[in-house]
Amino acid sequence: MQLAMDQQLERMNHPRPSGTESLQLREGSMALDSVSGTTPTVSVSITAFNAERWLPRALESVLGQRIDFPIEIVIADDCSQDSTLRIARSYREQHPDVVRVLERRKNLGVQRNTYETLNECRGRYIACLDSDDYWTDREKLAAQVQVLESDPLVSVCGTYVRWITTDGEVKRGKYPDLSPGRYGLEEILRHNFIPTSSVAFRNGIQRKLPPWYFDFESLSDWPIWVLAALEGDVVLLDGVTADYMLTPGSSMTSRGELFWRRMDAEFYEQIESVLPAKWHRLVRAEKGKRYESMAYLLRKQGEFTASRAAAMKAFRAPNLVDSVGSKTKALLAAALREMQWRMRG
Repeated sequence: MQLAMDQQLERMNHPRPSGTESLQLREGSMALDSVSGTTPTVSVSITAFNAERWLPRALESVLGQRIDFPIEIVIADDCSQDSTLRIARSYREQHPDVVRVLERRKNLGVQRNTYETLNECRGRYIACLDSDDYWTDREKLAAQVQVLESDPLVSVCGTYVRWITTDGEVKRGKYPDLSPGRYGLEEILRHNFIPTSSVAFRNGIQRKLPPWYFDFESLSDWPIWVLAALEGDVVLLDGVTADYMLTPGSSMTSRGELFWRRMDAEFYEQIESVLPAKWHRLVRAEKGKRYESMAYLLRKQGEFTASRAAAMKAFRAPNLVDSVGSKTKALLAAALREMQWRMRG
């Protein structure tokens, strides 16, 4: 990872300031003074709900990081009905200088629990880790901190992840399908390519989230990356550092493509409010594409009236002269299928 990171920094064309030589990492060592008074360099945010099977593995992957700076691990249990909270407390007892546990009095849901957990983080940087995921590279945090420390123009630093099932089957060996390097606002507006459990970003960005953030059922990261990209660059480091678990029943795995196209469309409905006007045309074009996909998926399910409504939104969303062919085709197809359905009674 260290060699890949150094090569990556060279490709970014930003010379390192003096004194940023490669970190000398102590084998298996951690800086353990975070909770006891020293301000942590990194806060690791872990939100958990009914994660008794997965949480120990996630925590061990953090505790096994090779670092020479202080960290804290902030575990937020969202009123789990299993042994998740007991496990979190046991790790706090074993590592009282590192682990903090936030115990919710009532279930907050993904958005609110994520936001309040991030705001409890005290580090200069925040690294996120979903409780069912885990880090596979022991130098992940060290590499990301070196990038963030050496270049103030970087707001977010992510890496690649694997997609893996609970049975250990690798469904995707490397995500996202992008080259390593620096990316700006345009790329992150087109699609959410930064995996949550791969990321480290500058603390404070989350405090700028607008009120509509809490209206989403499950879209906790993308708005944060957009706000970050308004202030700096998004860096994708070369190297797979985490396993993203395709866990049955999770908010990502269990909902299906239609749910996520709908969430994307709702995201685009709202994100204009925090963007300069020059980005609105791009947002509306992307919103139209999501509504087109929704119209197709709804038509496949036999929901013809809903399909036509989505196709109409796809037609209206972009600039009038943008995507004329595809949005017209989507609207005509939806209208025709609805007419055929009504004629059949």
